[in-house]
Amino acid sequence: MSSISRVALLGLIGTIVEWYDYYLFIYAALLAFPTLFFPSKSYLISMLASVSSYAIAFFARPLGATVFGHIGDRLGRRHALSFDLVLVGIAMVSVGLMPTYATIGIIAPVAIFAFRFLQGLGVGGEWGGVATWVSEHVTSKRALITSLIEIASPIGFIGAATILLAFSKDFVTIGWRIGFLVGGSVAFLGAFLRYLATESLPFEKIKSEGKISKVPSIEVFKYAWKPILLLMLAIGSVFMAVYIPATVMPSLYLKAVGKSLGYPEYVNFLGLQMPITSALIYVFAIAGLVSTPIFGYLGDKIGRKASLILGDVLIAAFAYPYVYGFLSGNLGLLFIMQFLIGFAAYGPYASMAAFYPESFPTKYRYSGASYGMQLAAAVEGGLMPILLVGLLGLPSQYLANSWIVITFLALWGIISALATLGLKETKGTQLAEEKVTDKVIS
Repeated sequence: MSSISRVALLGLIGTIVEWYDYYLFIYAALLAFPTLFFPSKSYLISMLASVSSYAIAFFARPLGATVFGHIGDRLGRRHALSFDLVLVGIAMVSVGLMPTYATIGIIAPVAIFAFRFLQGLGVGGEWGGVATWVSEHVTSKRALITSLIEIASPIGFIGAATILLAFSKDFVTIGWRIGFLVGGSVAFLGAFLRYLATESLPFEKIKSEGKISKVPSIEVFKYAWKPILLLMLAIGSVFMAVYIPATVMPSLYLKAVGKSLGYPEYVNFLGLQMPITSALIYVFAIAGLVSTPIFGYLGDKIGRKASLILGDVLIAAFAYPYVYGFLSGNLGLLFIMQFLIGFAAYGPYASMAAFYPESFPTKYRYSGASYGMQLAAAVEGGLMPILLVGLLGLPSQYLANSWIVITFLALWGIISALATLGLKETKGTQLAEEKVTDKVIS
């Protein structure tokens, strides 16, 4: 196996764990944790507290970007990427073993928040580091090759959905625990294998030339705060178009209104009888597996910016048809729209693993790419889900408040497209060239 293939595979494994944990936890937060860790007389209070435990990991991510960005830009990419997976593994195993509120009282929800913060700290150094590490090993067809990292998201979905399916009757009691223990074990294995891998040539070059930044997390903001801000907004559409159709709509919304709309509880999908929720998640993931390499290819052909904007436009355009498909009561239309919104969601995401690292010089590339993603995670991945669940209100209000879902998807598609327009095209960038500049704005 070539060094590029080995690095790409090790990057993919860790990022799969990241996304697998992301999806598994939100399913647990929506379906199991409100009663197990956040019991209350009010459904909405329990649900908001549970979703907040999911969001706390996102608020920790910028700190993780700072810590691991510093390690990655000072000591090397593979060192940071090994340590961050160790933290993720510890957090996942700890959540999987955590006693419930009924057993240890208030300690249980507090500990859930603490371990989710630890998980967010580790994940904060993951995506930007992997994107940087793999991008620096690739000299041609970078958007297509690095898009293979991004298929970690739909693969993570499939893993979490399989846990949900395998333990469909026991997910609330034991299924989620097994899911976290399995994921944590894989994280520890991935950390060990990454530590044995090779460092990137651009990093070794600046290291040998004595050009390592003393404080990359501060220097990157000094020279590149504007692109960081725009990159933060550029990924908002992805967070919304993944979180809403793949978690909230099938797991929360459909559970509340599916019967009144005439949807069956179980469907036949790929020759298997399964809950409609699991089938919708699989459809979304399959759409991502199809979309990601297509948009990665487009990123190399028409440019990173055009590829991102095309995906953003599709997300905004599909917002109303997607929700209409849910409200139609037509099973076939529901699945078609689930596929289309999944295809659109991964459009902007596909080229980002090339676009973000290419937007920064080697000496603070890990930090810059991480901040661009993880500051967005705090706002768009952390605050927005809480806001959405709060605005949807009680299950009896979901149908009347469907317009809120349309607004979230369409608005963020537009915001992200406009933010991308303000960034400089990076297609053809040679990552070994050292240019300390803030001119990443078009």
